[in-house]
Parts: sequence; structure tokens; C-alpha cells
Amino acid sequence: MAPDEARRRLMEAAIGYFGSREAAREWLNSPHFGIEGMTPQQVLDSTHPSVEQIMDLIKQLEEGDSP
Repeated sequence: MAPDEARRRLMEAAIGYFGSREAAREWLNSPHFGIEGMTPQQVLDSTHPSVEQIMDLIKQLEEGDSP
């Protein structure tokens, strides 16, 4: 998955889960245990983002699981 596509899908899933772009951005910039204390934004910005990690986050949001 291309980085731009990953960003788009993650943002869409986060907005759908949290209900607003502002809440989604806050979540994107908060550290999470499931990605080794990194923020989702850090994963996206890394040189070699883990597509599996990003897809797991998207799946959790789409399924309504706690992120």
C-alpha cells in the first residue's frame, strides 16, 4: 500500500470511529501500546512504515475495537 493511500485509509477509519477530524487527529498524535508507544503519525512518517501495523490499526477502528 502506498503511503498516501495508507494515510487516507487510516484517517477515514479514525474519523469514522471518533466522529470528527479533530478527534481523529488527536488520536493520530497520541502514543499507543499496540505500536510500541509510537503514535500512528510516527508510524506513517517513518522511513519504512509497517503496512501491517497500519492495517491492524485501520481494522481495529473499522471493527469498532478500542484503539
